[in-house]
Amino acid sequence: MFRHFLVAIVLAATSVVRANTLITLQNDCSFGVGMFVSSFPGSNNGINYSGNPSIVINAGQSTSITVPTGWSGRICDMPPGSGCENNCFGGIAFGEAACSMTEWTMDSGGLDFYDISNIQGFSVEMNIIPSNGGCESKSCPNVGCSCTEAYAPGNTSGQCGGTGPDDEAVAACPVGASYTVVYC
Repeated sequence: MFRHFLVAIVLAATSVVRANTLITLQNDCSFGVGMFVSSFPGSNNGINYSGNPSIVINAGQSTSITVPTGWSGRICDMPPGSGCENNCFGGIAFGEAACSMTEWTMDSGGLDFYDISNIQGFSVEMNIIPSNGGCESKSCPNVGCSCTEAYAPGNTSGQCGGTGPDDEAVAACPVGASYTVVYC
């Protein structure tokens, strides 16, 4: 009887772990980067990131966060004067310094959606690498990266070049992958 109870506990704990997504933030820059994890206001049905939202990653270091299933949000760079430490709402759209970010929607119809956004300006090179080899990586090494890799600075239309299909910068991966965001 006790053994069955322990098996039930282990299975329940395992199912909870699978419901969350691990995102590793890896700083390959020669300088420290500050990140802010922000839930999209009003779009999460009460599913919010509950960890420390302000993260500083020293040069050559990495850290991991775990976000809950159903979470939608951003992880943004926080350069001085960007305003992006305020729930990732700052950057050039608000007359402040640029702040690059990644955007996420976890487990929407069995898929995780992710992109790199420079709509509020380009501030740091970023790559999103899913653990599932069949899923698309995204890479933006500079302000001029392709609109299929990242949203361009100031482009709030979501269209490639302002005229193409919507959301070409967005990739999707089946639920269950983990992700690494590499800076520089």
